[in-house]
Amino acid sequence: MLDNIRIVMVRTFHPGNIGSAARSMKTMGLSQLYLVSPREFPSDEALKMSAGAKDTVEKAIVVNSVYEAVKDCSLVIATTARIRGHDLPELSPDKMANALNTAAKKAPVALIFGPERMGLFNEDLTLAKYRVTIPANPDYRSLNIAAAVQTLSYEIYKHSLIQQTKPKNNLFDRELPTAEELEAFYLQLEQTLKETGFIIKKHPGKVMQRLRNVFSRAELDAHEMRILRGALASIARLKQH
Repeated sequence: MLDNIRIVMVRTFHPGNIGSAARSMKTMGLSQLYLVSPREFPSDEALKMSAGAKDTVEKAIVVNSVYEAVKDCSLVIATTARIRGHDLPELSPDKMANALNTAAKKAPVALIFGPERMGLFNEDLTLAKYRVTIPANPDYRSLNIAAAVQTLSYEIYKHSLIQQTKPKNNLFDRELPTAEELEAFYLQLEQTLKETGFIIKKHPGKVMQRLRNVFSRAELDAHEMRILRGALASIARLKQH
């Protein structure tokens, strides 16, 4: 399971934090590190701060967008310190770890961390299904990104041990669509609704955001999503006649 769990660091400012995060990951059995547009990488500082986890840093995959980092993932969870304009259902660190470990039995999954200075942008959250926040002192919530990776990696590792001894069937045991498949569905849905006149040019983004929220809450599995795509295809064929 752990080999299918991806830590995604977005627009990391200090390269030393990449190395420290890699060290935290390796301590907890995680090895899949993705970097989205890091400010400075490759970096000697990242290797220095990684200590015995240089292999994790050297194997890190660098991409230009969150989509590239998670498009083949069936479950994407974003870490946030506060509620954003693009809100998502919240999981506790414990439930986050259970969800990732369970879904990772069948497909890659991802946990996204934002940059040090301001966290994730709203557009970074569009591919996530849930958000997780580390409980902290409400008067001082500032937590170093490497410490955040360490804390949540520990939760993930702890649950991997629990699931090895006491497997449980739950929502995330189902076959889930990847982020790429979900985006294809949303594009098909938007195109169909434009063709039928349901979506008007005046407020197209607001309608689709609400529909994304609806389907996110519905917890579609891969089979259910294929049924919906088939239904949309049948509407398109009907319009052609």
